[in-house]
Amino acid sequence: MQINGMQDLNKQDYLQTIADHIVSSCGSPVDWGSDSSVPVNFGLSTSNSAGLYELDIDKLSRLSSQNMYALSYPNMSKAARLTNIAFGVSLSQMLSIDVELSGNSTASGFTTYTFAVSVSQESGPLSANLQGYLVAPNYVGSVSNTTSSSGVGYVTFQVPTTSQGPALLVVFARASFDDRVTAYEIYPFAHLSQEPPPNYTFLGLSPLNYTLNINKNYPSATIEESYAFSYGYSSNLTSTSSTTYAIPTLLDKSPIVLVVQGVNGTETFVEWTSYPQLPVNAGADFSNSDKNLFVYPVTVKDTLYKLILCFGDVVR
Repeated sequence: MQINGMQDLNKQDYLQTIADHIVSSCGSPVDWGSDSSVPVNFGLSTSNSAGLYELDIDKLSRLSSQNMYALSYPNMSKAARLTNIAFGVSLSQMLSIDVELSGNSTASGFTTYTFAVSVSQESGPLSANLQGYLVAPNYVGSVSNTTSSSGVGYVTFQVPTTSQGPALLVVFARASFDDRVTAYEIYPFAHLSQEPPPNYTFLGLSPLNYTLNINKNYPSATIEESYAFSYGYSSNLTSTSSTTYAIPTLLDKSPIVLVVQGVNGTETFVEWTSYPQLPVNAGADFSNSDKNLFVYPVTVKDTLYKLILCFGDVVR
């Protein structure tokens, strides 16, 4: 669909029509998200959508700047027929999760870590079910718990002291009132070692079409283990080549967090990404500009997210 002018619509209706089209159309080609092709028409819906505002996991992942197949703003704007209007897309989780290390102690060959997990939504703290995974060298642990009515819960792990190096806590929270409201948070920390460097220091991680594409930032980097985590499932990734891993289709209303462990020289590392790949914050920078926002609750693989489409003023 192409809108050639204001016609009889006012500005708000005009932009609303464009926004509705983006979230309800799959664009063309209908599967443009699955590879590096540039779409002719921009739309974010799945090609086999069974419900309202059901978006494509790969089209959204290609809007993350961290993805090696990211769609550029000029190409996105051109495909959306919005070369005369500033345009932006953002995707965020429905829940906010905050993680703090509340205590740790070492005894009998194990270090015990307890993390406080606070879960909230826009209206305030939220009672939720928690699923935590902790990844450290030669160690993977999982723990379940719940939050109180004030939105705070705790997860505790015992990690062997022989497992020294960078560690990663992956926490999922699921709202008690709707299992589609599931989100994750990541907490990297040092387990009896120096603080880990920022994520993506050693690897570029780009999930697309249920394949994790890995770009090594250092030729000497070696991948040792790789995992997929969701609220209800965990799995090792299967290598399909030296730089690609198959992402399992997990039957779970949850984002998927992908974790890769490796070594570069004498330095061990653990890095991660998510599928769909977040953050999604593509397009124009509206930080100092007037903007028109259109907010949609959308589903991606049966999980709820918040999509915001942002437009500048219409040029007449």
